[in-house]
Amino acid sequence: MKNLRSAIDGDNSSTKIPPYFRVPLSLKIIVPFLGVSVTLLLLVIHTVKIGFANTLEKGVRDRVENQAVLAVRDFKSRSTQLTMQAKLLSEEPEVIRAVEKKDTDILRQDILSLQTTFKLDLVKVVDGRGEMVAELREDSLIDKKLINSAAINSALKGLEKSNFVSIDGKPQALLVGFAPIRSKNRIIGAVLVGDLVTDEQLHNINIDTNSKNYFAIFKSGELIATNFPQIRSKSWKKPTPQTSTTKIDIERLSYIMKTVEISEIGDSIALAVFNPMATVQQTQLTLSQRLDSFFWAGVILATIVGAVVSRIIGKPILDLTQNVNWMASNEYFSGKVPIPSGDEVGQLAEAFNCMIEQVENRDRTLNIQLHQLQQTLHELKNAQSQLIQAEKMSSLGLMTAGIAHEINNPVNFIYGNLCHANQYTQDLLRLVGLYQQEFPNASAPIQDCIEEIELDFLSEDLSKLLSSMKMGTERIQQIVLSLRNFSRLDEAEMKPVDIHEGIDSTLLILNSKIKTAIKVIKNYGKLPLVECYPSQFNQVFMNIIANAADALLSNPNLRNKEIEIITEIAGVNQVVVKIRDNGNGIDPDAINRLFDPFFTTKPVGKGTGLGLSISYQIIEKHQGKIEVNSEIGEGAEFVIYLPIKARSQEAACLCQS
Repeated sequence: MKNLRSAIDGDNSSTKIPPYFRVPLSLKIIVPFLGVSVTLLLLVIHTVKIGFANTLEKGVRDRVENQAVLAVRDFKSRSTQLTMQAKLLSEEPEVIRAVEKKDTDILRQDILSLQTTFKLDLVKVVDGRGEMVAELREDSLIDKKLINSAAINSALKGLEKSNFVSIDGKPQALLVGFAPIRSKNRIIGAVLVGDLVTDEQLHNINIDTNSKNYFAIFKSGELIATNFPQIRSKSWKKPTPQTSTTKIDIERLSYIMKTVEISEIGDSIALAVFNPMATVQQTQLTLSQRLDSFFWAGVILATIVGAVVSRIIGKPILDLTQNVNWMASNEYFSGKVPIPSGDEVGQLAEAFNCMIEQVENRDRTLNIQLHQLQQTLHELKNAQSQLIQAEKMSSLGLMTAGIAHEINNPVNFIYGNLCHANQYTQDLLRLVGLYQQEFPNASAPIQDCIEEIELDFLSEDLSKLLSSMKMGTERIQQIVLSLRNFSRLDEAEMKPVDIHEGIDSTLLILNSKIKTAIKVIKNYGKLPLVECYPSQFNQVFMNIIANAADALLSNPNLRNKEIEIITEIAGVNQVVVKIRDNGNGIDPDAINRLFDPFFTTKPVGKGTGLGLSISYQIIEKHQGKIEVNSEIGEGAEFVIYLPIKARSQEAACLCQS
């Protein structure tokens, strides 16, 4: 049971628990309840806000609609009144005679009485050619240029109507009525009477004097009169007439606007009514503040209710959890959890008791399986160590095989010629003996030479000497054979070494493989001594150079086979070794797996797939790194980065690999 608990604790510690499952049960109850309550409150408050805002806005829109109807009616009434006044003046006999005689004094007296009676701002009389005969203006209109030619022409054509006359250079206008002056059924002139459209007059059109409505009059798309200060100084164009009201923003303030045509007064006359939304927005803000207070009160109430409910629901579960935790912390799995009640919590406690019994039964099985897994893991580690050692011995065998090959050739040459040398020596000795038999009485010089060289001893010892040489060569052959069949890689100490010496030693060992078919190009830089395990780094060079040689030799169609080795310094404490070949290159899919254990691109039986994996581990434990650059058809390049001085604590781990 203890082993099971430790295994479970280890699994839980390695698994990242989502934050939600670490939240206390009371919060899991309160938060959803509070979330639902807040959502409902927000929904209700939002609905009330939207409904109230729509109601207020609808009221403003209705007032604007009514105000537009009233304004049009007011302008129509005033235009009809001005038209009647113009007609009345045009039918005065004294006016007709004064126009016929062009008696300006009498005409001025007549129109002055009319202006005083009806409080007109403009009274103007013209002759049949449109030239002014008499004119009276209100003081504010003196020196103002009135654009009234269209109204005069309409009157001279016999029309009795009204229209707006604009003032040049100002957004201000007059509402004028005009009528022709007839004498004997002939039009001899025309009369224009008008009132200035002032801000006070526009304000008096309001239905409710407490509400602030603004008006704007447009003629042919141009603003000619308004009491709206925000648009008076701007180049406003005629808004498109709408069948309903619209909401617009002017200088970051909202307004409800209604545009209507006043075709009875004149062509292309439009009236726009603006009602500010400031009051409505202030009312909405006040309502929003009160609803916010209601919202927070609801949140507090929902929190209190949620806390009470969570305590009622969660207390039995928390009690059960405390009992279970106590049993687990004391490894007390043989007992039973007390059942608090007959509800769902009690059912949970009963189910937990059943689970304890099942856990006890499975604990024994899991302990057995755990022991088996540990044993299997131990066997796998031993097998891995054996494979790594086998790869090391494979590299060492490759080295000794190269040495044996280099020694074997001259030894075979010596051993093969010893038999001929022995035969030639025997023939010469036999010839000398025959000479002694045929010519026993040799001359004095010959006798002296025979005595000097001790011919008898030489004849006897020469055969023994050749026999000894034969035995020596046979012994060398046996040693070479032993080197081929057995090799041993001694562990070296970490020390400063010359990288170039290790590369040259590796090339010497591989000389038998590369000397005839592959050209080796060495571009050595000036390197300092590098702290490393030389025997292990020689193994790295052996694996990479041997793989490059195998790749080149496996391509018989490649004529100029080359291996280039480049060394240089990179940075302050790093050397770089580049080993490059001009073979077929490495498949892109295989590059990412080159350093995986047991992965090989060689045919079956040609490699174990551990050489580059071991090389990668050796370089990594030296705090270095290795990179592979390759393109199909362009060869492959292995780049080794190695620190000049490695940290001893990390590098010491190499002895145990």
